[in-house]
Amino acid sequence: MKTFVIFLLPCILLILARAQDNNGSFDPYATLFSPYTKQQWRSYQEKKINEGRKTELTFKVTYANGTQVEGAKLYIKQLSSDFHWGCGMTHRILNNTAYKKWFASKFTAADFHNELKWYWTERIQGQENYTDPDAMMKFADEHGIIVRGHTVLWDDVKYNQKWVKKLSPEKLLEAANKRVDSVVKRYKGRLIGWDVMNENLHHNFFEKRLGKNASSLFFNRVHKIDPDAILFMNEFNTTEHVNDELAPPEKYLRRMKKIQSFPGNSEIKMGIGLESHYGAEPIDLNYVRNSLDSLSQTGLPIWLTELDVKMDPKLQNSSGLQVIYLEEILRESFSHEAVKAMIIWTGASIDGCDVMCMTDENLVNTPIGDLIDALMEEWRTGEIEVVADFNGSCEVSVFNGGYEVTVVDPVTNGSSCVSFKADKVSSKKVDLKIMS
Repeated sequence: MKTFVIFLLPCILLILARAQDNNGSFDPYATLFSPYTKQQWRSYQEKKINEGRKTELTFKVTYANGTQVEGAKLYIKQLSSDFHWGCGMTHRILNNTAYKKWFASKFTAADFHNELKWYWTERIQGQENYTDPDAMMKFADEHGIIVRGHTVLWDDVKYNQKWVKKLSPEKLLEAANKRVDSVVKRYKGRLIGWDVMNENLHHNFFEKRLGKNASSLFFNRVHKIDPDAILFMNEFNTTEHVNDELAPPEKYLRRMKKIQSFPGNSEIKMGIGLESHYGAEPIDLNYVRNSLDSLSQTGLPIWLTELDVKMDPKLQNSSGLQVIYLEEILRESFSHEAVKAMIIWTGASIDGCDVMCMTDENLVNTPIGDLIDALMEEWRTGEIEVVADFNGSCEVSVFNGGYEVTVVDPVTNGSSCVSFKADKVSSKKVDLKIMS
């Protein structure tokens, strides 16, 4: 027993030592043994947000002759963000002007709930109808909202039309190929990406009838039509539940590699779609982080595509807990640099949201809406004002995205305006000239 304790103690000390980052601050994810508080967890999230979502910029202001401009005023305005807040959208938005204004004022990304799905556009075989998605795409285009194509096909048998289920394998392949060609060619170049075969870890409708490579074949077909689009796997319970054996990160990645290794698929731009339907129990943030860490090793963009938190109405303080759990998963996800977007499922009660709503029927915020608005504000730079020092320099930390800076001469009040990009790739130094 003494030998075991002597051996174990250095191991524990080593792990605790590794729980300190280079600055000596606490890293709750590096240790299995030491307890950590919510405050420590939040501090680590903030650290990762600052590292992955923000850029330290240095502005240098000079006159045309190179003289440094002490006291120059800089007005910095964020025009866009590299991170997308999104929301589910339905056809109900089409005839509601107030709802359109609300949606466009908040979100830069969207998933259509049902309107792009096969059962919506071809309920009766041979009778296609794209009226709703066409109008919804038009609205999105007019307001600069990027849209994911959700979904080309769905591997769950219960979400395929009766006439589809009755087809022979030969006729099913013919009909599915026609469906792919129809929807992808129609919106080619207008979507950020496509969910090609929805939920193909939990379900296998097409694999059972067309063979084990069915998903890979359809990824190949979509890519050939729309080669610039990101093609997503889209799955639930990859981060939500540690006990779901069908879709943990390792199986998600295994299926993705199988699709990528299929002949002709090596050049596909892949994306990781995580539905993110959380339940009425405390969220295992450690499992979420470990899962996102594993998935992010691919270097591929991660999108949370249908994010919500479903609560048991019988649970005491269920509405309050829903807000708490939602904030936890939003903060944890945003602290991962690989997560490029989060799409809330869904927004206004006008859309008949049955899990959580951001607003009531009058577009007045619910507590969920208040939380999301607050985080949107917290995770943007907005507008800031700084003054150059005696060297004509100043430093600011901004969230990654597009910016416009107006520099004002302290003597003449003359001004000039420059647009620039803040991210890991772009220059961290912005030179500003005041023309005398």
